[in-house]
Amino acid sequence: MKPWSFAVLSLLGMVTAGSTWAQAPAAYPSRPVMLVVPFVPGGPTDTEPRPYLAKLQESMGQPFVFDFKPGAGTTIGVGYVAKAVPDGHTLLLTSAGVTVFPNFYPNLPFEVTKDLAPITQLSERPTVLLISPAALPNVHSIAELTAFGKANPGALRCGTSGAGSIIHIVCASLSSAMGVPITAVHYKGVAQGQVDLIAGRIQLSQGTVYNALSQIKAGKLRAIASLDRQRTRYLPDVSTALEQAVDVEFPNWLGVFAPGATPAPIVNRLNAEFVRIIRDPDNMRNLEKIGIIGVGNTPGAFQAKIVSETARWRRVIQEKGIKIEE
Repeated sequence: MKPWSFAVLSLLGMVTAGSTWAQAPAAYPSRPVMLVVPFVPGGPTDTEPRPYLAKLQESMGQPFVFDFKPGAGTTIGVGYVAKAVPDGHTLLLTSAGVTVFPNFYPNLPFEVTKDLAPITQLSERPTVLLISPAALPNVHSIAELTAFGKANPGALRCGTSGAGSIIHIVCASLSSAMGVPITAVHYKGVAQGQVDLIAGRIQLSQGTVYNALSQIKAGKLRAIASLDRQRTRYLPDVSTALEQAVDVEFPNWLGVFAPGATPAPIVNRLNAEFVRIIRDPDNMRNLEKIGIIGVGNTPGAFQAKIVSETARWRRVIQEKGIKIEE
């Protein structure tokens, strides 16, 4: 080989190495990481992962802090992250509602399945249909709720966590399945709606076991159906809606996302850190005590779930003719 060929090969190696280096992310994270929450502070969305922040800072060397951006059915916060610089310093912490609202707002300036990069599903949150014992003392099943609704047309009011939310679909789907009118009452957050439900100012709502179990045990709320495919272990005597011949199934979950163009090495690093924390045996036991099931899956598995559920809610909304103004 001629001497000049070594120089060419050496130069080519430098270019190749330089290209690889240019594509790799810089030291990450290099500043505090913001976890955008599209709900009001203090709700069930930020309570579960709050203990994770210190562990993430310890392992990644930078603070992880919440940034609350509620409003417009969570589209403000979600849209903010979808359009953020994809460097891993702005993340989204949200619930299963992120697969629902895109079907209500077709003209959004972002697309959830393309403009967000799933990092991991943190947890499953078993859900139940709740009624107010103060307003409906004799209702213990969907059949009895239906009978009340038919005897009192227009009397049933269902609290939601906002127009276009999963609970909004629950209200409309129940109305369709039961054959009685149910008025959706939209609140800014779960806590506000639960206060009115306990007081009897509204008659029903959907709730997670995590958020409602203490009030159920205290007799202030009553669970009349599980809205998951199977009964929840936390309330084994409460039958599913499907067991009660009502085709209503609305599981909920919590997950973390990055902007869609975030480099894979950053997404994978975040996934590894979150999964390690979630699957810690002590953490899993602590979650189980409060009605939450830890998950911690891969970005690919989480992406498949997002695509599947978004398509499912689209079918439900179209089949039942649910409108955002309901």
